[in-house]
Amino acid sequence: MNLQQTKNRIQSIRSTQKITKAMELVSISKVKKAKEIHFQFTPFYQEMITIMNYISNHLEDEKNALFSYNEESNKNLTIIVSSSLGLCGGYNHNLYHFVETQLNQKEDELIIIGIKGIYYFKNQGYKIVRSIEDFPPFHLKEKMSTQLANFVLKKFQQKKYRKIQMIYTKYVNSLTFNPTLVQLLPIIKTKTDNKMHKALLMEPSAKEVCQSFIPFYLSCIIKNFLFESVLSEQASRRVAMENATKNASELEEQLMIEYHKTRQAMITQEISEITGSSS
Repeated sequence: MNLQQTKNRIQSIRSTQKITKAMELVSISKVKKAKEIHFQFTPFYQEMITIMNYISNHLEDEKNALFSYNEESNKNLTIIVSSSLGLCGGYNHNLYHFVETQLNQKEDELIIIGIKGIYYFKNQGYKIVRSIEDFPPFHLKEKMSTQLANFVLKKFQQKKYRKIQMIYTKYVNSLTFNPTLVQLLPIIKTKTDNKMHKALLMEPSAKEVCQSFIPFYLSCIIKNFLFESVLSEQASRRVAMENATKNASELEEQLMIEYHKTRQAMITQEISEITGSSS
């Protein structure tokens, strides 16, 4: 590589570095916003789970199809949350690998959120019953989660699926994001504090309260996982852009050393030629 080629490559790397640095700064801002929204919603989400546990424990002596597997079907329906944009490190790749280890391609059907996931699972031959290409802004996720909740609830009540689940990316910390599978339907009963359990009063009956509450509960659960997936995606993109910027800096440093060595060798050669010709 001659001096001009090395110089051109250094300039190209510097331009790339500016882009990755700018994207890193944008991701930092988006991570901050996503983290605030998710953490503000978390207490509400946890309270919904607590209330659902209390209600479900009042139904111990009553049969409710929403708390039992539908044995009339051998198919499962899974909501998968991917991204619509790239440059987010291993976010989507890790999700794809996790899905392939958890699902039965021949039996399971999918609802895919995010363009990247739609293209991938369609090419892999999975049956996609519904797809959502773009993530809405945070204030519109209420509408998306409500629509999804109503859709899966209707399908489960029609006994089209044995169970309905969701795969999203759980945010652990700023460097760790794990694909996670959770069951939405049937609802899994969890034992609650007996004192709190006895203190609840539901009118006109636990069954009717449950029927009214479950659509709202499912919407809240789905919305929480959407928030967490967005946070994980932005955090993963921040890490990817930070690493790209660091790698560009290291490569630029190596090329600068190579440039100076080549330049020094050329100068030395020219001096030698001048000295040789004069003698």
